Order: sequence, then C-alpha cells, then structure tokens
Amino acid sequence: MEQNDLLSLISQKHNDAFRYLYKNYYIALKAVANYYTKNEDISEDLVQDVFISLLDCKTRFSTINDLKYFLYAALKNKCLNHLRNQKVRNKYQEHLLSSPDETDNYWEHVLKEDVYASLYTAIQTLSPQCRQVMQLSLEGKKLTEIASQLHISLDTVKEYRSDSKKKLLRLLKKQDIALLIQWLWI
Repeated sequence: MEQNDLLSLISQKHNDAFRYLYKNYYIALKAVANYYTKNEDISEDLVQDVFISLLDCKTRFSTINDLKYFLYAALKNKCLNHLRNQKVRNKYQEHLLSSPDETDNYWEHVLKEDVYASLYTAIQTLSPQCRQVMQLSLEGKKLTEIASQLHISLDTVKEYRSDSKKKLLRLLKKQDIALLIQWLWI
C-alpha cells in the first residue's frame, strides 16, 4: 500500500488501513510493550489500546513517520501508565499484607456493627420504657443515671433491663448472636 493512500485511508477511518497497520506493526509494538511490562498478556492489551487510540484519534498524519511516532509514543505512554498503576497497586498490597492488624480491626469493626444493628432492630420491638432503658444502657449509662434521667426507681430500671435482656436473647437466639449480646452486658 502506498504511503499517501495509507494516510488518506487512515484519516477516513477505513478498515483496510487499520488492518494493514495492525498486520505490519503489531509484532514490533508488542515487542516494545513486552520490554516494559515483561508480560505477554498485558503487552497484547496495551497494543490493542494503542490501535483503539488511533481509531479515536482526530489527528491527520502528514507522513508515515508521524503515524509511526504516534503509535510508538502512545504505546510508551500506555506502558508507563501501566507500570505506574502497577507500582501503586503493589505498594497498596504490600501495605495491606504488612499490617494485618488493620485488616483484623476492620473485620472486628464490621462484626461489631452488624451485632449492634441486629441488637438495635431487636430493641425496637420492646415496649417504650424497656426500649429507653436498653438504649441508655448501650450508651454506657449506669443504672442510677438511667433511673434519674427517666424519673423512675432503680428497682424499676433493673426490672426493665432484666426483662428486656431475656426478651432480646430469645429474639436474637434465632440469629446466632445471642452469645455476643450476652457478652456486651457482662
């Protein structure tokens, strides 16, 4: 194919021109990509991305050298971006692997929040007085503080709390978190 014909067909986004370029430059571009990435599959993907970029390109190339420069420059940029992104991914993975405490704390926090969500839902089924006692208890208030805040006797608070715990344990036993709930009130 003549250079001028090729450049004209590329500017017209003609399939024959792209097939010709792919056939003639794919192997060389892949070799360059493989030099950077050291991975055949990634190299193939990056070269494919370069040809897609060429399809999307609005530039009208005046010489075949301009076209070649575009292909190799686009490939180099894609390889460097890939390596930069890979470096960030590797650094993040290394950080996660080197700090298992954070991962353990994360799952501990998720479990704790799940238990509290189930408990809160179950508390909503209690009578209004029992619900208030249990919510204040979960907030860490002492029994005397709850009695004072709700203007009820300490014995009434103890009775509401005891009755509520029994009802909640029955409700939550079905969810296999009753032991965790008991642990919260030790």
